Amino acid sequence: MAVAVVCAVGVLRVGDAAARRARADAAADLSALAHVTGDLDAATAVARANGAVVTGHRRTGAARVVTIDLDGVVATAAARPAGSAR
Repeated sequence: MAVAVVCAVGVLRVGDAAARRARADAAADLSALAHVTGDLDAATAVARANGAVVTGHRRTGAARVVTIDLDGVVATAAARPAGSAR
């Protein structure tokens, strides 16, 4: 019985970590899209609406790269305008 409980707790922790990572990745993606279609204020507002904080941003060619922190999980995403060259 104790082994089953330990295994269940382990599965829950792995699931929680995966969910936190997915939320951070989504917040970074949405913030990068907001940055490319708006400005840094838009990216910051989107991050905040998702419970995250923008910790970095940069422009690389046409792309906007945004790094966010969501409850200690850091994620980075890039977006570029439609039709722009890579």
